[in-house]
Amino acid sequence: MIKKILISFCLTVIGFVIVPKTLAADVLFFDSTDNYLGACQLTNKSEWELKDDATVTLFQVWYNWSQGESNLPVKVFLNGEQFAEFDAKRGNCDPYQQTWCNADYQINKLFPKGKYSTEIPNARQCLKPKGTGAIRLYKDDSMITNVTPTSTVTEKKEVVVETLKEVAPSSCACSTKTIILYAGITSLISSAIFSLLFKRK
Repeated sequence: MIKKILISFCLTVIGFVIVPKTLAADVLFFDSTDNYLGACQLTNKSEWELKDDATVTLFQVWYNWSQGESNLPVKVFLNGEQFAEFDAKRGNCDPYQQTWCNADYQINKLFPKGKYSTEIPNARQCLKPKGTGAIRLYKDDSMITNVTPTSTVTEKKEVVVETLKEVAPSSCACSTKTIILYAGITSLISSAIFSLLFKRK
């Protein structure tokens, strides 16, 4: 009987501690343009600042993609020194303007507090007028605390004006799927517990 109780306890820990952590969603916690959804100018650079350390799961650039383009090389600098370099992938797009899409990269990296800048090859990143290029950072929702990074804006000259209609920033397309998957796993764990408890010797 004690053995069955121990097994039940272990299964419960797996179901309610480990499984939810693996299904945690990425949530937006920083936007260098303060959720700006107006007309974009274009740039190949952005400048922003984090006031506190933050473990970033998803790094996102709002970008006007050329036809056939699917990867976006990105360089990130911290206090003037190169901090990261990666190829972001084309993600969710504006439903009305299909060339405006996120460039996503699952970076999973600690970003220390400091002044950041990014560079991309072509001036096609959304630039908030009199602001900076659009960068969005996401965290695992289980890790959200009272971190309140803020953006710094640098005035830039107008390059090209593009119309940008409202589109929800991409996070994790898992809200409904996560619930269904979690319910299924919980059901399996519950069945296993009952079968162990009431199994005939």
